[in-house]
Amino acid sequence: MIKIACQAIVYGNMNLFDDLENILRSMGDIGYDGAEIGSRFLDTDEPEYYAEQLAKNHLELPAIHVGGDFLDRDSVEWQLEEIGETILFAKKLGCRYIYLSGAYREGKEDADYLHEAKVYSEIGRRCREEGLTLCYHNHDWEFRGGGHGMGLLLDNTDPALMKLVPDVGWIAVAGGDPAAFVEAQGDRIEALHFKDFKHDGTPRAFTELGTGITDFKAVYELAKGLSENRDVFWITAEQDETALAPAESAAINCAYIRGLAG
Repeated sequence: MIKIACQAIVYGNMNLFDDLENILRSMGDIGYDGAEIGSRFLDTDEPEYYAEQLAKNHLELPAIHVGGDFLDRDSVEWQLEEIGETILFAKKLGCRYIYLSGAYREGKEDADYLHEAKVYSEIGRRCREEGLTLCYHNHDWEFRGGGHGMGLLLDNTDPALMKLVPDVGWIAVAGGDPAAFVEAQGDRIEALHFKDFKHDGTPRAFTELGTGITDFKAVYELAKGLSENRDVFWITAEQDETALAPAESAAINCAYIRGLAG
């Protein structure tokens, strides 16, 4: 079964602190099955509050998205401690996944990716101990130069400890083939992020799904096959910025993904 989540970022970062109840209500009214929220916008001391708000709007919380700059070696330990708190918080909410993004640095070398791979394996181990699954969420830089960086991460992490939630829009921006990657890594993919970018080549020109450069139809066909081996397979609509009213953009994205089902 394919279910659709909305990454709350489309509603604006500042609004996530001040207006989360209305944001979740909007997602529920639009018809999303779930909400995905970044850990920095959540108070881990209040799991009951979030459980109540999600239930009120008939939403699940499939994943909490965490980030980090693990190339800052001096901060790795406290970053792991923070992620550990998020893992326990997610467990209390019945959350299935932790989605993880790394940080970009100019001139990133092989040794940097190898260092990150060790950290991701440790985070994956901690997730598994609590019954959750770690999924790596890419940006474009891992796929530049033919995907060398992504290859290093895949080859140097245990597939049992680090699964994937490919962001197909970022793969397309980097000049990669999202469908080819999803097909090649199907055994490791737990969920997908759908993001789109305008055709004009403007960097980070986010746009509503189906109006930009990404071939979602080919990816969705593969997702249907992946979903056959899972009780639930999540696709998250993620649009970092919009020129429209956020609820309007969120509604367009939800309708587009549902339309792919035919």
